[in-house]
Amino acid sequence: MLLTITNDAAATGMNVLMIAAGIFALILTVLWILVPFAVFGIKPLLRQLIAEQRRTNDLLTTPPVAAAAPAATTVRTDVQGDPVYVRRSLP
Repeated sequence: MLLTITNDAAATGMNVLMIAAGIFALILTVLWILVPFAVFGIKPLLRQLIAEQRRTNDLLTTPPVAAAAPAATTVRTDVQGDPVYVRRSLP
């Protein structure tokens, strides 16, 4: 009797382990199939980011252009709602 209960428990434990291993293998198989598509889908975005980074580096290495006449900013508070910013050139 005791031997039968032990064998049943071991078989049940082994069945649970096999089901868990099967689910893990199924998830791993799906990921193995989908990951290459994700990598190839990201490549154009990475190329775009690299181009933008190079453009930023070029802008940072070039000397700044002389600024135009300075401008003043005035905040109008007589208008209802959000403040209105008005730029005007200084004389």
